[in-house]
Amino acid sequence: MRRHVVIIVAALTVLSVLPAVSAAGDLAYVHSERIRIEYDGARDIDNQLQASVNDWKAQAREMETEIRALVTEFESQQLLLSNEALMEKQQAIQEQQLAYESFLNDVWGVSGLAARREAELWLPVIERINVILQEIGSEGEYDMIFDAAMGSIVYAAPGTDLTQHVIDTLNGDTE
Repeated sequence: MRRHVVIIVAALTVLSVLPAVSAAGDLAYVHSERIRIEYDGARDIDNQLQASVNDWKAQAREMETEIRALVTEFESQQLLLSNEALMEKQQAIQEQQLAYESFLNDVWGVSGLAARREAELWLPVIERINVILQEIGSEGEYDMIFDAAMGSIVYAAPGTDLTQHVIDTLNGDTE
């Protein structure tokens, strides 16, 4: 229910400014997720990201193997070692497990290496998209261009979708 209230409030806010904006010029929108999917260079970016992910997965597997080896060693020597030696081995296992969990969080956490690598790879494309939108906006005399992927559009006339224009310009760009 709370989500519906937020959406309604957001829609009312947008609708309250539209008459003033549309009196001054035109409105249009793009769908950023569609641009991301249909951009020809997306495969290259995804392949580069996947190569990094594969490296991180290999590191994680290596860490898991080390932990399993320590556990196997601990279990096989459990009856032969003193309590002090057992505690040291348990401590070593716990340290490896913590290092493994920390690695996973560092790589796949909210602002981890994977997210930063993806942002780094997409940054030049995003900057180019912004330039394209600036050009389209000024040439087409648009006052505002919205992003449909952000969910802020409740209705748009078919001619106001600039997504294909951005994709075509971006894909035709040889930079």
